[in-house]
Amino acid sequence: MNIFINRAWELSTLKDRYESGRAELILIYGRRRVGKTYLIRRFLRGKRGVYLIVSRLNGVLESFAEAVAEQLGLSYVPSLRSYGDLYRMLGELSSKERLVVVIDEFQRLAEHDSSFLLELQEAWDGYLSSSRLMLILMGSSVGAVERIGLGPSSPIYGRRTAQIRVKPFGFSCAKEFFPDYSDVDKVRAYSAFGGVPGYLSLIDPDASLLENISKLILERGGPLYEEPYFILAEETREPLRYMGILEAMSGGATTLGEIASKSGMASSSLPRYMRVLMEDLSIVERRHPLLEERRGRARYYLGDHYFRFWFRFVKPHLHLLELGEVDRVLEVVRRDIDRHTSITFEDVAMEHFTGMAEGATRIGRWWRGGVEIDGVAIDESRGRIYFMEAKWSKKPVDRAILNGLIRKADRFPWRRGDRDEIYVLYSRSGFTFRAGDNIHLIDLERLVEDLSCQRNQ
Repeated sequence: MNIFINRAWELSTLKDRYESGRAELILIYGRRRVGKTYLIRRFLRGKRGVYLIVSRLNGVLESFAEAVAEQLGLSYVPSLRSYGDLYRMLGELSSKERLVVVIDEFQRLAEHDSSFLLELQEAWDGYLSSSRLMLILMGSSVGAVERIGLGPSSPIYGRRTAQIRVKPFGFSCAKEFFPDYSDVDKVRAYSAFGGVPGYLSLIDPDASLLENISKLILERGGPLYEEPYFILAEETREPLRYMGILEAMSGGATTLGEIASKSGMASSSLPRYMRVLMEDLSIVERRHPLLEERRGRARYYLGDHYFRFWFRFVKPHLHLLELGEVDRVLEVVRRDIDRHTSITFEDVAMEHFTGMAEGATRIGRWWRGGVEIDGVAIDESRGRIYFMEAKWSKKPVDRAILNGLIRKADRFPWRRGDRDEIYVLYSRSGFTFRAGDNIHLIDLERLVEDLSCQRNQ
């Protein structure tokens, strides 16, 4: 699809830095296929710029020299024997005229050869900071970029002028990739493909959701059929170990003890693997009950909807899919997709709830014992608290659900007995009762309509 969606803030930030006229050192990072390169290509339009990518570790300087000569139309190929030579060349090319240089997957060089950033530090302090160079370092391994480029031990610490983390889309923007789907199928599609633009852009909006799932995810040779394997194999040294962890989580394990037990790992070894899944790959998220972040009651979830779908419907049926029995697995998807989507619907409702709870400064989920609340938002300045529940059911929500939420809310400890309480219910299929002064009822049609996204051709 030839559309550019919801990167207005990122583009505006880059434009402001470009128009500053000063030397700029910018880090852009985010997981693979999240749209970093598409963003940069959009930004570079009509500008004097060079795009360099670290596709291999041997012959990097030679390939950089050739790319600079080709993209800037130089009559010669510069001779680069060191990174210092590279930076001197960029300084000369940007001494009088604005030049944008992008080095993609820079963390590969930085991890392989410390001189890459050490010589950049020396060059920046010596002469690049007074040039008209806009240098953009871009990377896909989130944790590695944060350690190498943003941490206090980094050679370029304190020298960067901006940083942009490009994140997957929420539902509000993901739904723009299939605008003609029914509201129900829009949420289902988000539950299957998630918010990574590289996955969403593969969807044929003229084909049905099940046809897209079959073609893109279930069929052998489909572009997303083995995507989790590829990501884990490229980004980790023990992909099978990580597969086991994600399988355990897909099976319902949410605590470190449960995950270790189900994956057959020692509890002492698990945290370092979980850090990679959370910080480097952004596949897993850790949640704490609201107001109880320090009490050690964390739960861990597959925060990426596509990974959650893959581990629920693809991994357990790989033997059938390898035999070409796609229709049999597709029937399982047809039968169970709403149970799968019910969890995604909570996230979609939370996206709307976050914007609706105006003035709230603390927002999250809460649980204690057997009591769980899908969403809680606290507006401390007004002594107000919002409680939310989301139901992905074919039946309209009745007052019993509201009464249950009120009872659960009474267990929440913040200013109990001295607060203004507001209840917000989200329903796929409407309600059997009407809203009140402190009761907000949001059906699916309104939810989808309210969650808007900037969409430019």
